[in-house]
Amino acid sequence: MSGNTQPKILLVNDDGFRSPYLERFALSLTEVATVYVVAPETEQSGVSHAFCGFLGHSLRKIAGKEPLEFYALSGSPADCAKFAIKKLFRDEKIDCVFSGPNKGENAGVSSLYSGTVAGAREAALWGIPAIAVSFALNSDFQISEKMEKEAARFAKTILQSKLYEKIPAHTFWNVNYPDDKIPFAGYRVARQNVSMFTDYYVEKEGKYFLEGYKVPETFAEKSDDLVLSQGYASITPMTVDQTLESDLTPLDREIQKVFLR
Repeated sequence: MSGNTQPKILLVNDDGFRSPYLERFALSLTEVATVYVVAPETEQSGVSHAFCGFLGHSLRKIAGKEPLEFYALSGSPADCAKFAIKKLFRDEKIDCVFSGPNKGENAGVSSLYSGTVAGAREAALWGIPAIAVSFALNSDFQISEKMEKEAARFAKTILQSKLYEKIPAHTFWNVNYPDDKIPFAGYRVARQNVSMFTDYYVEKEGKYFLEGYKVPETFAEKSDDLVLSQGYASITPMTVDQTLESDLTPLDREIQKVFLR
């Protein structure tokens, strides 16, 4: 593939520009794409779609990352995607955005809190195909080497086949990889699970710390949380339009009854 025909790819994350997973993933994609990286200066897990552009950003280019164009931005993952698309690379045609790789799964309701997912969602808002990539952690609380390599293979295949062009406007994919407790079973397209964590708070030295876990017995059939627990990588197509279409007419009817003057 010649340099003139390679897609131009933007990478953002929420673990920050120092993440070794980010750099390895980016370098692997240079085999099939021109890769730009804009990552937060600091770790931004759990910030969802927060942004701070109105407060002003600082930007610096990180040396020694060739052949990548690698930048650190003060801000969130959504900020990184927005700034790259609308300012830093506004004269380039970004073909696809990858957000991640994230150290920790972002399936189910985790996706609502995720800065990683928000990075992909921000790209989707601008009509750019986007894929969030996250990993359940192994027993050492790290991304397994096998899954890391599999995600790179997956991403390169998506780019080489131009499958990203099949992602409709204003939608994106949320991809999650399992840990290495059981053999990798392949890929499953799955719906978002909506069962909640057990959430509780523990007091330590005068502060309250959130803890909790997901309950496998509550996972819906064919959902991302369920297939992830079965050793599959889940692929969940998501949309930025959060309208509950089925409730538009019934709600309008009730509003007219109550507020009709």
